[in-house]
Amino acid sequence: MTIAHTVKQALEIRLALPERWWVDSTTAKLRGHLALLIHSEIWDVETPQSRELHKTARQLLSDEAQPSKTTPPGFAYEHMRALALATRTTAAVYQLRQVRHGRKPGALERDE
Repeated sequence: MTIAHTVKQALEIRLALPERWWVDSTTAKLRGHLALLIHSEIWDVETPQSRELHKTARQLLSDEAQPSKTTPPGFAYEHMRALALATRTTAAVYQLRQVRHGRKPGALERDE
């Protein structure tokens, strides 16, 4: 629910750019959600689509891709939206894999 809520907020259609502090805060939340999802077991199925999604997610999470304080607001906003789209897709794949394995898709398990 938390992931879906954050993604929904990030992808809302807006007439004007949101405040930069909000974009930065939402970006940080999305990064956490996406990082958690890409470290789950959903990547055990090797398809061209899964490899591409995993590659895109890793690129978006890389330190080099992160907006800095000097990044123009529009670019920071677009990066946040790209993170939201990748997070939404990855969460959908995660949920499908959980259903296929007969698990409840509500909570992420971490292998520790």
